[in-house]
Amino acid sequence: MENEVLNTIFSRSSIRAYTDEQLTDDEMATLADAALASPTAMNRQDQRYFFITDKSFITEWEEAVGAVIEKTGTEEFKSRMRDRKGKVFYNAPLFVAVTVNKSNPYAMTDAGIAVENLALAAKSMGLDSVIIAMPGMAFSGEKAGYIRDRMGMPDSHEFAIGIAIGHADMDKSPHDTNSTHVIYIKD
Repeated sequence: MENEVLNTIFSRSSIRAYTDEQLTDDEMATLADAALASPTAMNRQDQRYFFITDKSFITEWEEAVGAVIEKTGTEEFKSRMRDRKGKVFYNAPLFVAVTVNKSNPYAMTDAGIAVENLALAAKSMGLDSVIIAMPGMAFSGEKAGYIRDRMGMPDSHEFAIGIAIGHADMDKSPHDTNSTHVIYIKD
């Protein structure tokens, strides 16, 4: 196919292992521009994008998620987290946390659009990603205030979704699709 956008969409997959290679300042700036270019309902542009590369903070956040899972998760979920050694961000050099204004009824939809923009931008730049909501679990645990403060998240905001981005340290094909999930209603 000659359409670069469609090629990017069809070749992207969720990557859960990353090399240590850091993103360049230019790559980060391009990703920030892609996030800011995301459409929002009524052009409210309420979300904030926290570009986090601080490894110690990412580790603390992972540990906070793990603590919530150990306290409230099912045995299956706890086992799954232990199997992956508590990794939530998969050693990605960049995690973008998207927060939204709690009063915006369209906020979660806008956040979803933004992470898709970031995922496709990353893939088009030769990077890979995985969209993750699990980091939000930390905001129901004992470290919630600490994480909010460390991020500088406004009180009017809440965590919506995030995306880990970096250079893949694994191969993975895009997921299989099921055309029966598309329903056509024609004239």
